[in-house]
Amino acid sequence: MDDGGESRFGGIAVLQGTFDTLALSELLGLIAQSRKTGALWLDAGPASAVLYVVDGRCCAAISSETPDAIEHGPALLVRLVDVLFAATRVDDGSFRLGAEEPPWSCAETVDLELANDELERLLEEWRGIQAVIPSLECRARLTEELGVEELVVDRERWRLLAAIDGRSSVRELARKTNRPVVEVCHAVVALHEAHACQIVQPAEPSLVPRSTGGKAARAVPLPRSRTVPA
Repeated sequence: MDDGGESRFGGIAVLQGTFDTLALSELLGLIAQSRKTGALWLDAGPASAVLYVVDGRCCAAISSETPDAIEHGPALLVRLVDVLFAATRVDDGSFRLGAEEPPWSCAETVDLELANDELERLLEEWRGIQAVIPSLECRARLTEELGVEELVVDRERWRLLAAIDGRSSVRELARKTNRPVVEVCHAVVALHEAHACQIVQPAEPSLVPRSTGGKAARAVPLPRSRTVPA
């Protein structure tokens, strides 16, 4: 809010569409170059998120899995790229740019063009990863015999090995170890190449709904986009 009490995020929704008509990287470039301010809702299924921008720079990035506030620019860049990377891999995603104040704002804003460059780098890496891990819903399962004479285990690798239980997907492993998805994928690929683990394809969805015992799974709701009449 400014001194006059008016929201600097006030106004109406100004841009919306699908990733088929406007690629996410092009959308970010447009927002950066035109120095737009507001909230960008990315509707991408489980990868849905909200990005908040001020004068074309990101000041906050929120998903259902990562709602916590961030205080420093480098950490915000990591989250922003991770959120964009997840949304980019969705086939039928859509977006909406409109008016919304962020629930929190990082003092160090992030250049969207820099995030775009990092996103392109990750997508290039992802093309190589897909040869081993075609989907983040694949599961890693430790093998009974190691395929190499020795395997160096540092702190990060140990945390990953401890998290591999044969049931968790690669996406869940990233969440458990609190590491970026691509970083975990690289680590799993390295274990696979050492024949320390095998990659199990995701199971076919069951047609019979499973009981939750009367308890619904909790998810952090994302702020909803609003359309303000002209």
